[in-house]
Amino acid sequence: MFKLFGFAFASAALLSSCVSDDDTELANYTPTLAGTDFEVGLYDGDALEIQGWQNYAEAGDMPWKSQYYGDNNYAEFTAYEPIAEDRDPVNIGWLISPAVNMDTYTGEVLSFQISQSYVTNAANTFQVLISTDYDGNEANITSATWTPLPANVPGTSATYFEFQDSGDIDLSGYTGTVHIAFKVVGSGTNPNLDGGYQIDNVKITYQN
Repeated sequence: MFKLFGFAFASAALLSSCVSDDDTELANYTPTLAGTDFEVGLYDGDALEIQGWQNYAEAGDMPWKSQYYGDNNYAEFTAYEPIAEDRDPVNIGWLISPAVNMDTYTGEVLSFQISQSYVTNAANTFQVLISTDYDGNEANITSATWTPLPANVPGTSATYFEFQDSGDIDLSGYTGTVHIAFKVVGSGTNPNLDGGYQIDNVKITYQN
């Protein structure tokens, strides 16, 4: 199985099925521009480190973390801290992709998988965002323009840790260089806002 470590740009098309001698054409496949499955060799609970990605705590000290369960690694942000003295009243965590060039291909689509755990209040929010003016400098994250993207985000009644598809998010109207960000807002001191979100299998596909 091919795994993308960080936002790795595809240098060749990846085929998802085999071709027999009798086949006259390739089976349908979706070429991938960039993506990550978070299989980066970190220990469960380590702060997430992926080459080219930024793991930024705008408020509080909680980072996005690598999590492992059921033979699968994924990324998680939660405001919950078991040690009471370490809890923050506000936690805002960003996970930001490297720059993605939107001028090379057409028909770009973003998709990922997402679940939630112990989210009981709509103010404990998850957003996926895109920026065309972020320059990659961490000091400029909050001053850049970030536009929310539509995604199927699990609500408060969703089954905990049950991944669902984000849906296909159309990026084909964007040009130039963009960054994708995943942002969670919560609170370590408010038990109504200390839930978490998990993401996996982030990818941007394109049309030939």
